[in-house]
Amino acid sequence: MIEIRNLQFQPLTFNLSGQGTLHLGPRERKSIARKDLSAEIQTAGKRGLVRITDLTGGAEPEPEKPTATEDAGTDEAKTTSKRRK
Repeated sequence: MIEIRNLQFQPLTFNLSGQGTLHLGPRERKSIARKDLSAEIQTAGKRGLVRITDLTGGAEPEPEKPTATEDAGTDEAKTTSKRRK
């Protein structure tokens, strides 16, 4: 099974690879069979419109988020402006 979550604040409609369509309301989640996953839904996942999660074997890899390092903290301290009195 594949779970598809709409990340938008508007409804989305996709064609399934078989017959039929998938309607997702704002921030709604629905599960579909792996065989119904179409190229249109995969493209929407790559564009960030939906999140596709494989419920049978784990999740699709998440995009890497930058981690805060000690160097980043010192750089921020150097760039902050001083308040005027």
